[in-house]
Amino acid sequence: MYEPSVQREAEALVETGFAVEVLNMRHPERPARTVVNGVELTSLPAGLGRSSRHRYLVDYAWFFALAAGTLAARHVRRPYTAVQVNTMPDFLVFAAAVPKLLGCPVVVQMNEPSPELAETLFGPGRTVRVLTWIEQRALAFADHAFTVTDDLRRRYVERGADGRRITVVLNGTDPRVRLGTWAPSPNGARHPFTVICHGAIEDRYGQDTIVEAARMLRDAGRDLRVVLTGRGGAVEDVLRRIDEHGLGDVVRFRGWVAEEELNDLLHAADAGIVAQKASPYSHLVHTNKMVDYWIFGLPVVASRLRATAALYDDSVIEYFPPGDAAGLARAVARLQDDPRRSAELARNGRAAHARHGWGVQREAYLAPFLALAGDAAVARPSAPTTSTRPSRAAGPAIAQPPPSRTTLDAARRRHHAATSRGSAVHALSSGAKRAMKRS
Repeated sequence: MYEPSVQREAEALVETGFAVEVLNMRHPERPARTVVNGVELTSLPAGLGRSSRHRYLVDYAWFFALAAGTLAARHVRRPYTAVQVNTMPDFLVFAAAVPKLLGCPVVVQMNEPSPELAETLFGPGRTVRVLTWIEQRALAFADHAFTVTDDLRRRYVERGADGRRITVVLNGTDPRVRLGTWAPSPNGARHPFTVICHGAIEDRYGQDTIVEAARMLRDAGRDLRVVLTGRGGAVEDVLRRIDEHGLGDVVRFRGWVAEEELNDLLHAADAGIVAQKASPYSHLVHTNKMVDYWIFGLPVVASRLRATAALYDDSVIEYFPPGDAAGLARAVARLQDDPRRSAELARNGRAAHARHGWGVQREAYLAPFLALAGDAAVARPSAPTTSTRPSRAAGPAIAQPPPSRTTLDAARRRHHAATSRGSAVHALSSGAKRAMKRS
């Protein structure tokens, strides 16, 4: 219904006692107004085209204007306790200018380093310098910021940000959001050793490296399947490579699949691959797909990138050199040949998720909002339990506490006489803008 990263935060705020509104870009499968797990969703009449950089900027500028107007009008009617804006682009945080001017704290969620992403895509130059300037202005404008790794926090501080106002909340889906009401499909026929990679199909995410590794493994006489899902700018290149190498019976490209089907594919796989290439961007972030694999109890094969390797050692992930198809092929072959190593990685991955997953990150995320609302403002329930791998014969083993969720957040409080009537949180993001309010 909306982005899992936004959903996990919005629902966590609801569970903590806030009422939450989320303002999204429109989506054909989502009504203009709806409520999901206690979160009010509003789809603004703006969409994101990808035909050109100019169209991209125009669409974001239109969403910025709609979000800014909506936030201003709602804050005037019922003041917020705080507003959170999820980037990219970083300039979206200034959509909260009117609430900020009226005394409302603003929180910004910096999920990705815009300058490093631009450098990865277009090389160094003026665009990188402009985005760095905007990034620092956004961090200075916000009263508090979230980011996704210690490495990225350090980079922001190196460029001038106040590290005391930045909290690290690691990427990763709330298992309840990932699994929902899904239950495994009945077991089918036995299949060859299967690896999966899901998400955006772009050059920097290394699907071409996966296809080349699949060719090497096929030529070595190995019986395996590679499943790719997603969409993006590199789809045609990936399909061309599959066709050129005659890999149609080995690499199955499924395109964009619904959540239920993706869960079935993850459940049926034997390992998950994160093949992100080395770049100024990739060394600073983690990927959500790695956590998805752990939720399903899969061992992870991943390129050795700085931020990931700093947190997870070789007992947790089967690493290979970024962009090295032969190294990836060796890593996959090792797991196919060594069930004990595969089981060790799966077990240690589950333990890593228990230490660093949303059940832990949730507390770090909520702390600034609890401070803004005051100790007596909300009752704090226990954190949700993380999942273990679903059995192939049964449904997922996961606790089901009351639903919750949030991402780009803003909390608002309305006073009637001497008592607080409620608060709200608004969250803005490239794909979603949402609000939360405490009842």
